[in-house]
Amino acid sequence: MILYPHHFLRAKIYTIEMKRIVSILLLFLSVQCALGVFAQDNSAAAQTQDAKAADKLRKAEVKKQLGDAKVNLKQNKNLDKTENAMRKLMQDSVNIRDKRLHATLIEALRMQYNQGNEKLYLHQKYDTTQLFLIARKIFEAAARFDSIEALPNEKGKIEYSYRRDNAQLLSQLYGNLYTGSVFLLNHRMYQDAVKCVDTYLMAPEWPMMENALRVDSVYRQHASYVMLVAGYRSENFPMALKYEKEALKYRPRLETTLQYLAEIYNERRDSARYEQLLAQGVNAFPRNRYFFSRLVDIHCSRSNYEAALGVTTKALAADTADYATKVIRQTLLLNLARYDECVALGDRLIAENDTVAEVYYNNALAYYNQTMGLDKGPAAKRKEREKQLQALYRKCRPYMEKFRELQPNERAKWRPVLYNVYLNLNMGKEFSEL
Repeated sequence: MILYPHHFLRAKIYTIEMKRIVSILLLFLSVQCALGVFAQDNSAAAQTQDAKAADKLRKAEVKKQLGDAKVNLKQNKNLDKTENAMRKLMQDSVNIRDKRLHATLIEALRMQYNQGNEKLYLHQKYDTTQLFLIARKIFEAAARFDSIEALPNEKGKIEYSYRRDNAQLLSQLYGNLYTGSVFLLNHRMYQDAVKCVDTYLMAPEWPMMENALRVDSVYRQHASYVMLVAGYRSENFPMALKYEKEALKYRPRLETTLQYLAEIYNERRDSARYEQLLAQGVNAFPRNRYFFSRLVDIHCSRSNYEAALGVTTKALAADTADYATKVIRQTLLLNLARYDECVALGDRLIAENDTVAEVYYNNALAYYNQTMGLDKGPAAKRKEREKQLQALYRKCRPYMEKFRELQPNERAKWRPVLYNVYLNLNMGKEFSEL
C-alpha cells in the first residue's frame, strides 16, 4: 500500500484531536474529584457543627436541670420532679457518666425518704408502702452510681468520690429493706416484695458495701423464705428459687417452705426433686397430709406398694390413732396380697368404727382374691380345693354384704363379687335377686 502526503497530514490531525479530547476528559475528572472532596469536607464539617450544636444544647439542658434541682433541693419541694428530671437526663448515654446527675438523684430520693419518715413519725397521713419503695430506689441508684464511678476517667484513673458517703447512707437504710420486704409480702404486693428482698440479700455482696453490712444469719434465712413465698405467689419461680438453700435453713417455717418448693418443682415438672421434697416433708412432718397423700399417690401410681406402705409406717409412728392412715395401710396390704394382715387390721378398724365402707370392701376382697385359681389343679385334690373355696366365699360374704348396705350405688364393686359368692354357695334366692 502506498501512503501519499495528504494521508500523513490527516493522521497527524487525528492524533492531535485525540490528545485534546483526552486532556479535556482528564481535566473534567480532576474537577469532579475536587468537587467531591470539597463536598465531603463540607458534609463532615456540617456534621461536626451539628454535633457541636447538639452537645451545646445537651450541656445547656443539663445545666438548666441541675440549676432547677438545686433550687428544689434547697426548698425541699418538687423532689419527685427532680428525680424524674435526673432519670430522663441519664437516658442519654453521654450524660450517664455525669456524676452530678447521679448525686442529685440520690439526694432527691433521700429527701423524699426523710419527708415520708417524718410524716409517719408525726402520725400524719402517708402511704407507708412508698417509704419502703423509695428506700429500695436509693439502693438501686447508689449501686448504679458506684458502677459508673468504677469506670476509668479520661486520664485512665478510677476515682470514688461518692462511694464512702453513699455506703454510709445505705448502711443506715439497710434494715428498712428487710422490714419493707415483710410489709410488702403481708400486703400482697408480691412483685415489689421480690425486688425489695432481693436487694436486701444482694447488697452485702456489692463492692461498695464491703464489710459495711453485717447480716444476722436468721434474718437472712427468713428473708430467703420471704423471697420464696413472694416469688411463688407472683409466679416468678426463678426468683422464688434463687435463695432456696437459705430458705430451707429457716426452721420456724420449714413445713411451709417444703410445701412451696414442692409446688414449684411440680409446676416445673421436675418429678425427681418434687418427690425428694415430699419425702423430706414426710420425714420431718409425718402428720402433714400434704406430703403424706402425695407421696403415697406417687408410689401407688408406679405400683410400688411396699414404698407406700413404708410411708404409712412413718405416719403411724408419729400418730398411732390416725384412722385414715390405717385404712390406707389396709388397702396397701391388700394390694401386696398380704391378706391375713389386711383382714386383721380391718377387723381392728371395724371395732373402732363400723361405718367405714372401704374397710369392709378390703376385707371382702382379701378373701375373694384367694379364690382365684383354686378351681384349677390336680383332680385328686378337687374336694380339698372346693372346701377351701366354700370357706373363703363364706368369709367374704358378710363383709361384701355390709359394703353393699353402706354403698348401695357402688354396684360395679359389690355385684360381681356377690354374684359369684351366691352362685358358689348355692344361695338361689340371693342369686336370683341379683
